[in-house]
Amino acid sequence: MKRIVIKKISLVNFKGIRSLTIDFNEGVTTISGRNGLGKTTIFDAFTWLLFGKDSKERKQFGIKTYGKDGQTIPRIPHEVSGVLDVNGEEITLTRRFAEKWQKKRGTTTEEMTGHEEERLYNDVPMSVKDWAEKIESICPEQVFKFITNPLYFASQKADVQRTMLFRMAGEVTDEEVAKDYKNFQDLLALMTGKTMEEFKREIVAKKKRIKADVEAIPERMDECKRQIAVIECDKDGRPINFNRLRAELEQKKAELAKVEDHIADITKAYNDKMGARLEKSRELGDIKNQIVKREAEIKEDAYKGYRNELDTQQELHYQVEKLKGEIARFETEIANKQTELERWVKVREEMIAEWHEINNSKLVFDDKDFVCPTCHRHFDIDDIEAKQREMTEHFNEEKKQKLEDNTARGKANSERMKAVEAEIKTLRSCIANNEVAIREYTENPMFNKELAEPDATPLMASDKELAELKDKANVLQSEIEAEAKDDMPDTDTLASAKRGMMAEIDSIKAELAKEEYVKGGHERFAELEKQLRVQSEELAELEGIEDTMLEFAKTRVKLVEYKINSMFSMVKFKMFDTQINGGVVETCEAVVDGVPYSTQNNAMVINIGIDIINAICRSENISAPIFVDNSESINSILPTPSQLIRLVVTDDEQLKIN
Repeated sequence: MKRIVIKKISLVNFKGIRSLTIDFNEGVTTISGRNGLGKTTIFDAFTWLLFGKDSKERKQFGIKTYGKDGQTIPRIPHEVSGVLDVNGEEITLTRRFAEKWQKKRGTTTEEMTGHEEERLYNDVPMSVKDWAEKIESICPEQVFKFITNPLYFASQKADVQRTMLFRMAGEVTDEEVAKDYKNFQDLLALMTGKTMEEFKREIVAKKKRIKADVEAIPERMDECKRQIAVIECDKDGRPINFNRLRAELEQKKAELAKVEDHIADITKAYNDKMGARLEKSRELGDIKNQIVKREAEIKEDAYKGYRNELDTQQELHYQVEKLKGEIARFETEIANKQTELERWVKVREEMIAEWHEINNSKLVFDDKDFVCPTCHRHFDIDDIEAKQREMTEHFNEEKKQKLEDNTARGKANSERMKAVEAEIKTLRSCIANNEVAIREYTENPMFNKELAEPDATPLMASDKELAELKDKANVLQSEIEAEAKDDMPDTDTLASAKRGMMAEIDSIKAELAKEEYVKGGHERFAELEKQLRVQSEELAELEGIEDTMLEFAKTRVKLVEYKINSMFSMVKFKMFDTQINGGVVETCEAVVDGVPYSTQNNAMVINIGIDIINAICRSENISAPIFVDNSESINSILPTPSQLIRLVVTDDEQLKIN
């Protein structure tokens, strides 16, 4: 494994540090002192030396040194140099930043026209491109970020973290998932060159098309059945016997010649009886309509409770999704407020440093202040003392005003910090309230209840009103059929009998014409039955494939998490979340003993970061110095093969290097 160690680093006029040289231990180096002395500045100096950025990846971050007047000191050079040990090879790096001054034509004074930067690799000047290649050969910048700062990995978005973890552990292929499962192997064989996601979309599209057909076929079958029922029944609603009709037609034709003299009387008698039968038929039709209406009412009552439960369940799911959306928005606002709070914290540290600088300032007298500007004679002793008292009073008054101004600005900044902290607390309270509400919704028995459409058949069978209507219909139907049987021709009305017989012959011919339509209808019905059976089987097969794909995804989750988590000594990563509907979504969250990273204390956060760094170092076969800021809160740091630089806050007024 390539090992990078800082042996020495020197700062000149860098972020307020005028001159500082640090010799580092190969194992652990502790840099301690009160806030504002420049501990984090040392980390910034190291990253700027290598990549031209501070430890927060900013190219513009205020390298220049400020004077007591609050202005940057002009013309002074800014420089960071360091000595690295890379696998036993000592490398010297230097980066300088300076202002460019020149006189414009026709003037006698110089003006700053810009800045220039110089890079030396083992004392050899380098272009930007050559320098980048040299540093890349030591350690790629992206890898360096991950292995030098314990907080860097967790600060990245979930997709960036997942990319790094998969880079370390390697992807789990479909073949690895299917290795020990015959049904998974069969699934991969069906995919024929498609990805799992593409195949899933294909199955969903096929299901949607087939399901639409399956849902539509029963309606078409019912329509076909109704058409057949209408066609193959006579005007009284009785099924037509086409063989009997053909025989009857021949019989009627044979009898027609014999009954021509009897038609008139037969027709009159037939019409008298038909009037009563027709009235009963109309009454029967009304009762049948009442039966249909009553059956519809029973079905509506049966479905009422089911629909209410379905509406309740859908409302619960809607409320849960709504609350989750609010939680995501609150978390985004918290992140923004944390960034704002960090900005005010930095302002507070700067103002504290400014206060100490003002408070420690001393008045220094210059002999030129006690010489007469006109005759250039030195003042008398009394005049000098008076002048000194005047200058001292003016200096003290100005110093007092500066301290008061600093204190006022500090108080205003503290109020801003308190306001932001209160907003963060309120947002976290909102998240907690939403999480409680989500638990209440999801714990509602209706949330996951399996709803089944009710069967109205038993209700219809027990309904007295419906039974009475059906009894009336049966009685009328029997009476109509009985009267039809008793409706024999009247041999005394020969003329009417002739016309009636001719009408019956025409009617029989018309009924016989329906036979072809009935035959085609039965063939169409059988075809629809076959289509429904085939497509139902195909739909069931596709649903089975979907179930297998869901199990495949869950098995992949277990393999991926096991492969990734085996790389760490204490940290485990939750790579996937299982949704309510059984689906799996990608995530990336570090946990220790079941506790999420986001809720850990500072000591555990840093140890988690070091555990991650150790794994990345093993994967990339390289180690680099780890800078641990605020490490005073850690009792025990996780062992690491990397060089460790601890930045510790103490009450010391000067930086201490141990």
